[in-house]
Amino acid sequence: MNDRLGRGLSALIPDNDAPEIPKAALNTLPIDSITPNRYQPRKHFDAVKLTELADSIRENGIIQPLIVTKTAHSGYELIAGERRLQAAKLAGFTEVPVVIRSVSKKEQLQLAIIENIQREDLNPIEEALAYQALAEDFELSHAQIAQIMSKDRATISNSIRLLKLSDEIRDLIASELLSPGHARAVLSIEAEYHAAFVDFILKYKLTVRQAEEKSKTFAQTSETPARKSPKSHLLRTMEVDLRNRLKAKTTIRDKAGKGKIILEYNSPQEFEALFKKLSES
Repeated sequence: MNDRLGRGLSALIPDNDAPEIPKAALNTLPIDSITPNRYQPRKHFDAVKLTELADSIRENGIIQPLIVTKTAHSGYELIAGERRLQAAKLAGFTEVPVVIRSVSKKEQLQLAIIENIQREDLNPIEEALAYQALAEDFELSHAQIAQIMSKDRATISNSIRLLKLSDEIRDLIASELLSPGHARAVLSIEAEYHAAFVDFILKYKLTVRQAEEKSKTFAQTSETPARKSPKSHLLRTMEVDLRNRLKAKTTIRDKAGKGKIILEYNSPQEFEALFKKLSES
């Protein structure tokens, strides 16, 4: 790990809840005793690459141990090594080598973000969410984040701006169907034209430069898109109620009495918990 990054973030963030005497130990733990890192910025894992890693682990074992921390409930929470943990499960392992460290919540987020960003394992939306976590949870400015990550301040700001886009457009960016450069061109026009402009970019396969030029006139040359009816107070209340009951992000989409309810989860453990709650209902 880049020592400069670790020192930079530690220096900027007062770590009052860190243990006075850091501890580290080599050990082997049952996979079932390790829970995912709640601060893991990476949400999507390439299935093919994960399978390849599982094959390698099955053949050669886990060369680099995972990093975990002990929880208050006598279990262990992952700090770094999510791909290795998932691949080990695929390979049929029941135990994995670990380094046990006593860390604060801030250090846990620091290590998870830096590991992924430095290895370039995050897609643009995951990276934006990681920077947003640093800004909101630690109250860091974009300039401070840029210093920590050895990037330009504009790069950090532009990355976080991607989160202003709709979920549908963010999904296109995460799946690399739309580049961050194209997305910045989309952000330069009014939000009501975003979806139509993205469709235009994809249909005509515009380069980033072409998209930037077209964004200057797209609103004037396009028909005003139909505005969506505002979501009723009842639907918003139902969304909040379901979100609180199921502990999952909930979206209700309704049109003339027909629609769908979307429940989101970010890990197999969250899916199992959600399924259990639904089964009990």
